[in-house]
This record gives sequence, structure tokens and C-alpha cells, in this order.
Amino acid sequence: MCHAEAPPESAPRVLREEVAVPLAGGEELPALLVRPAAGEGPGVLVVPDVFGRSPFYEDLGARLAAAGYTALVAEVFFRQGPLPERTFQAATARRDRLDERQALRDLDSAVGWLAGQPGVQPGRTGTIGCCMGGTLVLCLAARRDDLATVCYYGFPAGSRRPAGPSPAPTPLDLVDRISGPIIGFWGEQDGSVGIDEVRRLAEELGARGVELDYTVYPGLGHGFLGAVGFDPGHEAFEAADDSWKRTLEFYRRHLGAAGAMA
Repeated sequence: MCHAEAPPESAPRVLREEVAVPLAGGEELPALLVRPAAGEGPGVLVVPDVFGRSPFYEDLGARLAAAGYTALVAEVFFRQGPLPERTFQAATARRDRLDERQALRDLDSAVGWLAGQPGVQPGRTGTIGCCMGGTLVLCLAARRDDLATVCYYGFPAGSRRPAGPSPAPTPLDLVDRISGPIIGFWGEQDGSVGIDEVRRLAEELGARGVELDYTVYPGLGHGFLGAVGFDPGHEAFEAADDSWKRTLEFYRRHLGAAGAMA
């Protein structure tokens, strides 16, 4: 991931804390809480992709904190355990064991917990998710009306992989209940998502008057934000840079003013 509003390394002056978010039934959701150096700022829930919590998402949380937000990086796969190896095959096999409905309940609880933390400003909570996480944050916006949702290449019609033990409805299934504001980013060549379904989601939300600002970047496929690294010569550099700046501007408009970058 790369953008102009942070240095080309993880933000050094933020406050990191491992936390356990209380869930129903006495369980706890493990997560990383990253605060601005000043200790205060609007809350943003970070929902990872099929690989779960990783250095990329920890870095994303730090960049949000450097921009003045309090980020909570959740590990939705805590019940399934760690990956035996960091391969797509292992990640999708674990993904097939995920109870999506339960994961959404966990994330709902995480939003409420984050909103109640000291130093988190009242009002909307931000969410941001990529791939599987992008799908989950869209579905979460059907459960709550107090979010500002950022979706990176989520699946409006759901993944084409076999469903897990309790599959959640897809964003298109929930289109009559999804609340805005939402901003989303996709690559034109992303055959796994289905860009026609992205446009259908936008049309149906627009017909209800839900705010959705979405961009389909030409020539790019799935996962472009994470693929860039810090290489300005990468084909997706401009799109990643543009999308991140627009994400921060979206949060400024809908979450209130955040502190200056640390």
C-alpha cells in the first residue's frame, strides 16, 4: 500500500496495544488497537482479507492512526486458529470454515466496543475492508446505520467459493438495508468480483438514495492496494495513491476532523 500522506514505512509515532473485545457468550475477539500519538481520534474498524490479520493490516492501522484515527485491526479467524502456512490454498481452506454470520456479529460488537473507548470521538465509526473484508464491511452496513464504510474490491454477490458453515447474505441480498455513506474501489480486470455486479450494487443503492461513491480503475485486477508496496513504478501505484487519499478525505468528511499526521 502506498500514498502521499504517510512516509514510506510504518508510522513510528503511534500507540499500539493488543486488546480483547468482549463478545456474547464470554468469548473475546483479539485485535490490535492503534491510537494517534495524541491518544484521541475517531474510530475506524479494519477488517482483513482471507489471510486474516497480517503486517499489511497492522501497517494500515498505523497509517490511519498517523492520520489521526483510532484503528482497531480485528482477527476474524480467531476461532479457526492460525494458518499452517501462508498460502492461498491454506487461507481459502480456513475461510471455508468461517461462520460468516457469527463473524458479522463479532464485528458488530467490535464497532460498539471501539466507539466506547476513551478518546474516541462520538458519532459515526469508520470501517475499511479489503476483498473478504470489503464484503463484510458492506454487510455490516446493513446491520448498523452509524458507519462510514470504505470497501476495497469486496464481492457484491459474494465469493464464488463454496459457502462456509453459516454463510451470510451477500451485499446484493441486503441492498434494501445497507446504509451509507460508502466509498468503494475496484479494478476493471477483477474477474473474481464481477464489475457488472459492482455497478448493479451502485445502481440499486442509488435508487434508494444511499450515498455510494465508487471507482473502477482501468487495467487493474484484484488486490491492487496491497500489491503496490512502495514501488512508484508499479502499474497500480497511481490508483493506490488516489484511493488512499480519497479514503482519508472520506473519513474527514464523515467522521469529523482528525488530528494532524504524527
